[in-house]
Amino acid sequence: MNRVRLSAFAAALLLSNPAAVLFAQEKTMTTSTGMELVWIPAGEFMMGSTPEEREWALANGCDSKETKRESDQLYKVAIRQGFWMGRMEVTVGQWKSFVEATSHVTDGEKKGESITCNRDRRTWGLVKGANWKDPNFGFKLKQNHPVSCISWNDASAFCEWLTEKEKKANKLSAEMICRLPTEAEWEYACRAGKQTKFWWGDSTEGAERRCNIKGPQSGFEFVSPVDHFGPRGRNGFGLADMLGNVTEWCLDDFDETRPHGEFFRGRPGIHNLRGGCFRNPLSRVRCAYRYGYLSSYSASYYGFRVCCGVPDGSGESLGQIPSIARPGTEEKKPAVAGVADKEMQKDARKFARNQSSIKGLYVVRTDAGLRVGGVQDIIATAERVSNDRETICDFVTDVAKDTQISMEEAERLLKVRHPVWQAGHKIRFSYSNKYTKQAGGSAGGAFSVLLLSLLDGMQIDPGFAMTGDVTVDGKIREVGAVAEKLRGALLDKCRIVAIPEANEENLNDLAVLYSPAMLWSMQILSIATLDDAAAVARVNRAPNLTKALDLFGQVQWSLSQNATVYALRNPAIVQTLRQVLQLAPNHSSAEYMLRVANNQLPATLSLGGSLDEIWAAPGPLLGFLFSDYKEPEKSKRYYFDKVPSGAFKAAMDRLNWLQFRLHPKTRELKTAMVDYMISLDQLHRQSTFSSGTLRLHLAKRDKVLSEAHLLGTDRKTLEEMMH
Repeated sequence: MNRVRLSAFAAALLLSNPAAVLFAQEKTMTTSTGMELVWIPAGEFMMGSTPEEREWALANGCDSKETKRESDQLYKVAIRQGFWMGRMEVTVGQWKSFVEATSHVTDGEKKGESITCNRDRRTWGLVKGANWKDPNFGFKLKQNHPVSCISWNDASAFCEWLTEKEKKANKLSAEMICRLPTEAEWEYACRAGKQTKFWWGDSTEGAERRCNIKGPQSGFEFVSPVDHFGPRGRNGFGLADMLGNVTEWCLDDFDETRPHGEFFRGRPGIHNLRGGCFRNPLSRVRCAYRYGYLSSYSASYYGFRVCCGVPDGSGESLGQIPSIARPGTEEKKPAVAGVADKEMQKDARKFARNQSSIKGLYVVRTDAGLRVGGVQDIIATAERVSNDRETICDFVTDVAKDTQISMEEAERLLKVRHPVWQAGHKIRFSYSNKYTKQAGGSAGGAFSVLLLSLLDGMQIDPGFAMTGDVTVDGKIREVGAVAEKLRGALLDKCRIVAIPEANEENLNDLAVLYSPAMLWSMQILSIATLDDAAAVARVNRAPNLTKALDLFGQVQWSLSQNATVYALRNPAIVQTLRQVLQLAPNHSSAEYMLRVANNQLPATLSLGGSLDEIWAAPGPLLGFLFSDYKEPEKSKRYYFDKVPSGAFKAAMDRLNWLQFRLHPKTRELKTAMVDYMISLDQLHRQSTFSSGTLRLHLAKRDKVLSEAHLLGTDRKTLEEMMH
């Protein structure tokens, strides 16, 4: 079951439950765990901050990156349905009950560290052993202290448990749940009808004896007991500690450009934090102040409060109210921005290396239409810039849109793992072939490994090469022309090559198109995730993988590129290959060599590989196939613009060579393609031709398209290509 989805699913309207009507009249309700909830009625409010408030914040400790996240506009938001919200932040005692009932282990406990104060009680960072039981404050927590060192994942798990528990106690209707508040619900509840910096107004003196923030006025160095300030510390809805004490997680993903009135999803893995905490000055303890952090991160100033409400919140943006920025204060939005402010930069991930390079596989098409694989170096450099802007990534040379997208996806992935990077840098990607415009998305995995190397200090093996796209969930995705790319890796003398796990079946095609010897000419490993790629790419590999590579190297030494299939049946080689697979199950070369030895390798290309080869064979002539010709008048000239010399011969030679190497299902398509190429060549040789000749030619073109359509609509064919 997906925890993230469960924590965001909906509640029915509380008023459909008679008990809820009573609770609404009484304004409060108490859960079976003793948690007091306050009814927050529906209403409207202005979300965000005014130019005057942002100007005040800039003068009192915030920087422009922080105020920019509040947007340059106010948003009118309607909360359509009322909801219940915890009067106080979840306490240590309440959390302890959850842990005892479920044996839940927090993210901080799993990692063995959380962000908190160091022993000197002055500096902050990751501290080993710090967790909700002991956040390293130097005193024993009481049951009524707010629980801290809690990640968004942990808070969501608590809400799921509370939902189940309250339903068993008949406190909730069948559809109703407990969850985190949305960002809009949180700000609406915090303001409690006010449109000021703080819930009590604009007075900074009003914070005294109202909230636990940085400074002597609160009387606390770290957390204070919940509701410590009594009625003076409660806002117009009766909620305590809405500002200060611990920063509170919200349900939404974090949008660094502006807050959202409706429930927002768009940046998985980064979630909103609201309300400020005991270590913040007043400028960061405002109703509108907001930032985001990784859902698995825990800090001694991260906590939460419970909300019971309708599906994914009930907020709705009704429109924007423009506000005028002071002249000269506008900032240009970076192409890809991170989450970086002064507070978070204390915990920012510093660059362990200034530069790393990796070999990336690519494919080009010659003028004659042949696909040729190659290898080039991709270099990532962390360059220091003159300002302290957030670190962004870009290219030195011009690239196609799909290459730009793959790089940005790699950046998003690494910012899920390390949300805050050392500011004042620009990471620039360049290529050894720097004068050619780069295209394609198959370098996404390589970009990710390079960023990981810069951030974690991993040294990449110079004999390693890879191909594969990447997505923000860390998975290495399938790419095309893998056989040609591997051929290029061999010619470039790459020792170890990684390909996407989804492309592993292309090794059959590699052996058919070239030779089974390709399987032992280099070490090919499959990768499913970024972690898999890093494990193979790094110099200091894990012991099992290192031993597997060494054993396979012994097999390579005993074989030559001209060795026959029979050589693979040597018992000693078979035994060694099995050892390799035991140590490294993703060692594709070893697995496919055993298939060859056992006569398990197909004699023909895969279905997908066959289709690739048929469509690739015509090369530059393929465009004629998809041209929308209208039948001309008799004797009109059929023009061929810029057809390379030898293109027809190259296409026919390739199609004839494929004759007995194609998947049986594609042979009719191949025959139709041959007939079409012959017809096209005949038209090319004629200066003029009749409309009847053209009709016969177009009938052959239609035959190709018809065969392709049959393959594309056959369920079994599609399933075979997909799986």
